[in-house]
Amino acid sequence: MASNAQGRMRRLSTVPIVLLFLALATVFFFGGGRGHSYQIDSANHHDGTTYNHMTVALNLSPEHDFLGFHSLTLDEDGDLTYQPYNRFPVLGHALIKLATLPFADDASMRLAAARILMLAFFVAVATLAYLALCRLTANRWAALAATLLAFSSYYALHYNDMVATLGAIDLFGLMLVWHGMAVFATEGRFGQLLAKTCVALLLGWHVYALLLPYLLLGMVAAFRRRDGMGARRHLTLGVVALTFGTMVLATNFAREYLALGGEVAPTQLPSVESMLMRTGLAGPQAEDDARAGAAERGERVEREWPAVAARQLKRIAWSVPYAVGYFVGSGKPDSDLPKAPATVVLGLVLAALVVAVTVVLFLSPAVRHRIPLVALALSGPCWAFGMPNQSWHPFEGLFDVGIPLAFFALLLPQLDRLFGDRVGASMLAGVAAVPTFALSSFLMARATAPDPEHVAYERALAADVDSIRELAVGKTILVSEAMDACKDLNVNRRYYFTGYVTVMFSNTRFADFVVSERIEGAATLTPANRVMFLYDPASHAAAMSWYERQATRGVPVLDSPDYDLYLLERGTRNELLYFRDHCPEHQINDRFYAQNILMGAGSHVFVHVWPTDANDLSVDRRQFGFEDLVDFKPLLSGWRKDGKCYAVCRLPDYDIARIEAGSATKRRTSYGGILRRDSYDVTWEGSFSPRRAAGEVPVSPPAAEESR
Repeated sequence: MASNAQGRMRRLSTVPIVLLFLALATVFFFGGGRGHSYQIDSANHHDGTTYNHMTVALNLSPEHDFLGFHSLTLDEDGDLTYQPYNRFPVLGHALIKLATLPFADDASMRLAAARILMLAFFVAVATLAYLALCRLTANRWAALAATLLAFSSYYALHYNDMVATLGAIDLFGLMLVWHGMAVFATEGRFGQLLAKTCVALLLGWHVYALLLPYLLLGMVAAFRRRDGMGARRHLTLGVVALTFGTMVLATNFAREYLALGGEVAPTQLPSVESMLMRTGLAGPQAEDDARAGAAERGERVEREWPAVAARQLKRIAWSVPYAVGYFVGSGKPDSDLPKAPATVVLGLVLAALVVAVTVVLFLSPAVRHRIPLVALALSGPCWAFGMPNQSWHPFEGLFDVGIPLAFFALLLPQLDRLFGDRVGASMLAGVAAVPTFALSSFLMARATAPDPEHVAYERALAADVDSIRELAVGKTILVSEAMDACKDLNVNRRYYFTGYVTVMFSNTRFADFVVSERIEGAATLTPANRVMFLYDPASHAAAMSWYERQATRGVPVLDSPDYDLYLLERGTRNELLYFRDHCPEHQINDRFYAQNILMGAGSHVFVHVWPTDANDLSVDRRQFGFEDLVDFKPLLSGWRKDGKCYAVCRLPDYDIARIEAGSATKRRTSYGGILRRDSYDVTWEGSFSPRRAAGEVPVSPPAAEESR
């Protein structure tokens, strides 16, 4: 009888981990349905961060001393110039590249492989959390429930496949060290904690936010117990972590210094400046530049401690399972922060909450090993306040997962004590957590799935780039008008053109090939492509000269103080040509944004188009009544020649009744910026109807409104 009972207990003890893996497997099942592309959404940094880190990972090679960088460009003298992105440990990017090696010639599959790698890391993170909680609570069912409920939050599920070292990879390093803390607390194995800490520091820096409260609380506890050995071990852990992390970071800086030719002061290395800015140690000028950059992107960023605390409190509120937030709330956390004094109030509430949880954890008899739990719960706030210029990124909410983990680890054993072991409250919670996680994963996959048109577009773009690579591998290319295809040029272009040496669009003499949209009058070298095409420089230059002639011979439909605007009909395409007679070279630098070409940094051009038939608009634009073509989006194609600037905007192919064009300037304020717009109605004679059937009566545009 005793043997049968022991066998049943052993079988029962394996059920929680089986349920854990079944629940976690849903992230592969539902996540795979998102396709091999990302819906462009600059507000949540999911797609932009992915393309950034994919580019850095793919650029890693012995040829470049494993330097992390975005691109190699040719300057005006023909010298190679790196754009470093080298402030993270190399191991995470190396693992991403390793996962993509079998798909070197398939841009779409490389991205898919990297996303699967991130999901695998996410599963590993949750598994480590479960194993650590089993040790700290001695209750497998409570550990199962706490793990699944904590990792079913909006931030955990939304960013679990974001391809970046500061996503699931960095979180794996943090959880690996936390598991080492649990093993040390229960078995006294200190060497494995040191080893796991060094491995974690090769993956990312968030582990320091866990080590800081752990070491402080551990030293205090050791002194209270007069435990000299415990104090020495905590001190040793701190010294090893600081020394090893410094060595990793110094290696990064040395590689970057050598790559930049040794001509940059160490404090002026891009990675050093970035880290100083992220921590708030770079001085007021860097802080002003960071605020201006955020304002230019349309982001409202507040870094004072009340704002940081309020942001953390909102993330804690969204630590509930996503299924709960989906049905009870809006389905997505609000990123806007309240203004003072509400911000201060929320900050004080968070401070009180952190103190209360810390005290309860220390007093709770149900928790045997409190310090690792408290340290994990405090790791998120420690990072947020230590890195105020980094923690505002939405994906940083992923690292607040320690708060619900600690909360549920405290609560569930209390339920067993309250209702009695026979009721099995923690077992019921563990079983209920499985469908809760699966439903949350399903709802998140549905909420973040890109529309079919976007998926088809991205796959066509990736296939086009693969075709271009076959002809242009090892060559120098000029990316001219490809920004219409690469929606967010600043990040997407880097990924799609990884491995090429690119040049500024004004330096055609260095280009072996030109990549662009289809241009009337130019012979493409990739006729089977659908979105992006390859040209030889001579053919491209001849085609672009047609626009330059229009700017000197035609009559502008808009003559603003900043630029002239021409309405062109060219073959099947209808376009707006922006022209600026005097365009200093510093305005374009190495950026392709037509906004900067025409207006200078911080200013933008926009085009609003009203169709004759409102049904021609997409469903989401009908509420506004017009198409928003280039409002704060780099969708213009531009170039500079002989001190003059040109930019082309392709118009929709439906009948157009009215076009409004203008400029917008971001005015910096204490919280980011406000807009000032100067808009004008574009006027032309007769009709402008790309697809008007023969015999239809032309519709003249309405009279121009007064400029504002």
